Amino acid sequence: MRVSTATHRANDDILRLVRKGCVVFTVGVYILLVPFSCLIFAALYLIWRPTPLARLRRTQALVSLGYRTMHRWLNLVRLTRWDMSRPLEKVPEGAFVVIANHPTLMDVTAIMGLLGGACTVSKPGLHKRFVLRPILRGSGVIAGAGGDPSAAARVLDEAVALIEQGFPMLIFPEGTRSPRGELLPFGRAAFEMACRARVPVLSLAITCEPAWLSKEQPLFDPPHQTPHLQLVTLAIDDPARVDYDSRQLCRLIEGRYQQWFRGLQPEISAVEPEMHNR
Repeated sequence: MRVSTATHRANDDILRLVRKGCVVFTVGVYILLVPFSCLIFAALYLIWRPTPLARLRRTQALVSLGYRTMHRWLNLVRLTRWDMSRPLEKVPEGAFVVIANHPTLMDVTAIMGLLGGACTVSKPGLHKRFVLRPILRGSGVIAGAGGDPSAAARVLDEAVALIEQGFPMLIFPEGTRSPRGELLPFGRAAFEMACRARVPVLSLAITCEPAWLSKEQPLFDPPHQTPHLQLVTLAIDDPARVDYDSRQLCRLIEGRYQQWFRGLQPEISAVEPEMHNR
């Protein structure tokens, strides 16, 4: 028994070392590729000049392809397990606001990869980086308010303008990654965007077990078991059902997420616009 236990522990240590090596190698490749990717995006952003909207759609499609490629690599080296061939259910046609809980750093890339691209809001400091600025602008990423109340109106106006031009808008209503085992209170910005633009809200539920790339599980400490990432449609809500009241819409959807988080599975609500799978 002692020999068997010692062998098992030795195998676990070897496996953990291999997984950490895969993380280090992946991060190294990423660091090497980022400068070239930024130059390519900057060049394409300047070359693609049919119309601003067409250029934005092309850039988002390219970013989405990059995210899907990254997740295929993570699956290949067994750092994560995620079935990308499984489409999201009942995705609204046209523009919509998509929200989700935020357990890991992979949530953004996974959603963007599945949707084929979307606009979103990022930390304003990222837009001050010369290398990142062309990619962010070219893919419809809005500079966030960063705690500045006077900038909040500008963020809402820019987001609504993009939604009205037909682009999905991705927002994490918690504002940051979810702590392990809980949800943070929802902010109202995503629901205000949906009410102003009069588009449906697509709610996605994300799980990652065991946890990785969460606040508690750092990048270079992957869990022993391969994390299983899952994204499912929780509900689709038309703001018209609450008379375009963003406060009511926020309470309604936040309550549903709390129910789901406690283990309940509410039915997917219907919405008037046509749906399709992605």
